[in-house]
Amino acid sequence: MFRQIISYTQKYRLSYRMIVTNICIAVLPIILLGSVGYFSYIHMMKQNALDGIDRFVIQTNNRFDEYFGRMDLLSKSIFYNRNVQQIMLENLSWQESDALLRNLNAYMSLDPTIKGVGMINSEDFRIVSTGQLMTGEMLDYIRMKQQSNLVKSQIQISPPLETIKDEKGLLAFRQIKSVQQNSYLQGLYIGVMQLDIEWIRQILQTGNWNDKAYLYIVNENGDLIGSSTNQLEYSKIQALSALIMDEKVSNIRIDQTKYLYRSIPIQSLGWKFIALINTDKLVERATVIPYTLIAAIVLMIFIVILVVVSFNFRLTHPITKMADAFDSAASGDFDAKLRFGYKNEITVIQDHYNNMLDQIKKLTEHLLQSQQQLHETEMDKQRYQLNGLQSQINAHFLYNVLHSIRGMSLSNAKREVAAAIDNLVSYFRYITRTDEYVLLFKELEHLDTYVAIQKIRFGERLQFKISMDPALKRQYIVKLILQPLVENSLFHGLEGKSGRWMIKIHANRTDADDEILIKVMDNGLGMNEEKLASLNATLAGESTSTSESGNLGQGIGLVNIHKRIQIYYGETYGLAIKSWQDRGTVVTIKVPLSIGEDDSHA
Repeated sequence: MFRQIISYTQKYRLSYRMIVTNICIAVLPIILLGSVGYFSYIHMMKQNALDGIDRFVIQTNNRFDEYFGRMDLLSKSIFYNRNVQQIMLENLSWQESDALLRNLNAYMSLDPTIKGVGMINSEDFRIVSTGQLMTGEMLDYIRMKQQSNLVKSQIQISPPLETIKDEKGLLAFRQIKSVQQNSYLQGLYIGVMQLDIEWIRQILQTGNWNDKAYLYIVNENGDLIGSSTNQLEYSKIQALSALIMDEKVSNIRIDQTKYLYRSIPIQSLGWKFIALINTDKLVERATVIPYTLIAAIVLMIFIVILVVVSFNFRLTHPITKMADAFDSAASGDFDAKLRFGYKNEITVIQDHYNNMLDQIKKLTEHLLQSQQQLHETEMDKQRYQLNGLQSQINAHFLYNVLHSIRGMSLSNAKREVAAAIDNLVSYFRYITRTDEYVLLFKELEHLDTYVAIQKIRFGERLQFKISMDPALKRQYIVKLILQPLVENSLFHGLEGKSGRWMIKIHANRTDADDEILIKVMDNGLGMNEEKLASLNATLAGESTSTSESGNLGQGIGLVNIHKRIQIYYGETYGLAIKSWQDRGTVVTIKVPLSIGEDDSHA
């Protein structure tokens, strides 16, 4: 074994030096502090006892604050409960009822120190209560407070009063006002909770002072609230408590025994905490200090050696595992996670390293999901664009145009035939372009061509007007979103209507100047309110109806155009429709303002 130790010190010089250094750093202060502690122990005993009393007082004070704060909230819950107040408002005879008792008993079960709950009539001191009955002394105390106008809406605590079991109890009481709407803030009654004071003695006994210190709690009038012992009567120190200033330490003698006297006020309650520390008992353990100190030093040295060796292993072992894990990750194996059976400042990197791998996987999945969504969006664009092109190149439209051209050729109208063919060529040249976006005025020029073709069939009864804000000359829009609207106006609004047909297109900026509105208006047959509401519901996604009356037509349809605009521009854009039966329809396209620098690709 000795050779193994020598081999270890030679092979692991850093670990060996760390062990020796840590042992020296840990052991020397232990010996030094132990020696100093021994000689200063007696001197510090009194101060330690006083500090212990102070700490105990703070803890006890906090417990008092917590307890009476809880009683405050509980009393509010009981006496400001709407059901309880409603029962009492209806209970003009102040008779106990099952409903009231159920409510009060339910609250009493929340804390074992609550021995009774009651409501006292402020005028004639009738009482409705449950739990332990209140004695005449308690009622007289409340009556005296009421007659002196000392009962407030804040919770108040009485001095110890006799209970029916010849014990002492406290009263927590407050003036209760109505929270009912028809009698808001009207005084109702005095809410009273009867509290057991045994818990105060139990709190005082938790300090484990035994016979080394006696603890007392007194109120502002000097009345004893509770004590930790019955060995030393409070009457023997009651007179002294009035003469000695609070928070001052004094040496006193009672029954031939020396005590340190200390009183500390409890600010939140107006009470006072009194401690008598037996000075003779403080130094009883001084004789065992040398042996205890030596045993502690030996034990600490043994513990330090174990800790140093364990620390050295826990320091080097994680580093080796981390180096292996980093090598695996560098080679592309992202499933090589760190796993340690213990944690320290070094092994905590395992969480960061594993989280890093998880984040890489999440980012990868998110990237794939984003690419999938982008792909689906592009597919939707292509699908709607293809649907749009198919709707423009429909056989019915082409048959009608060619039939009209044939009629003109038979009537020897050569110029009209040439103009019609030119318009048809321009029409197909435009719709077969692959651009997704075009300049607005180019789209409007295409509409002129389309209407000119339709005039071959319908003649001059079809009127078409365009007005555009000159500032929108370089505005880009999605291609072929206006022609379907004109086509719908023509074949589903105007066809079948007598007289002149009018289609108007108006394009301008909005007041916010960051959007444009393109309105397609006709003086056709329009729609009734039911059809218009159905169509608007479909556009808003509130209905899945795709009937002809719901989307005004065939081909790409208004719903198809609306969805196409939202794919390109976002959910806040699209179509808005207004219609009046036998008067006409207005379809408004809203798209964002998008002014190009040039029209080289238009």
